[in-house]
Amino acid sequence: MENIIETLRGLKGETTDTIYDLFFAEKRMIAAIVLHPSDLAEIYLKQRPLTLFLFGNSFTSREVKMRSIKLMEERRTAFKDKTLDEILAMHRASMEIDYGNISSVTIKKGFLSTSLEFKIQNYPKKQINFSFNGSRIAEVEEVANKIFKTKFIRD
Repeated sequence: MENIIETLRGLKGETTDTIYDLFFAEKRMIAAIVLHPSDLAEIYLKQRPLTLFLFGNSFTSREVKMRSIKLMEERRTAFKDKTLDEILAMHRASMEIDYGNISSVTIKKGFLSTSLEFKIQNYPKKQINFSFNGSRIAEVEEVANKIFKTKFIRD
């Protein structure tokens, strides 16, 4: 069984409503879906135009937030009892990246957001970014430096 060396929780994917927990093992990283837009589709699909017109989307927003929190808690609880392969299989949008395919890892500090950027070879996407709150730079940098040493580039 592969050991998990480090974990980064709550990083956002390509859209702000896609949330990942990153699990770093000896030879690979698993980007496990904690929340995905498809998880909330049924809530958005049952919206009634008249209700939206009269009351706005406050009812929907509250329902989305409650459902999101519940799903995230359930998935994180389930992660505790699973192997990395089982975590990967829990959601079709989760990703596995072998360290041998990562050419560089950079933390990009932008005006509105900060991201952890992976340049990848031999993979469908050439670059994968995970955004996070700027207050977590030290935490993310420490993990990136520990796991990727020579591939980690400080921006």
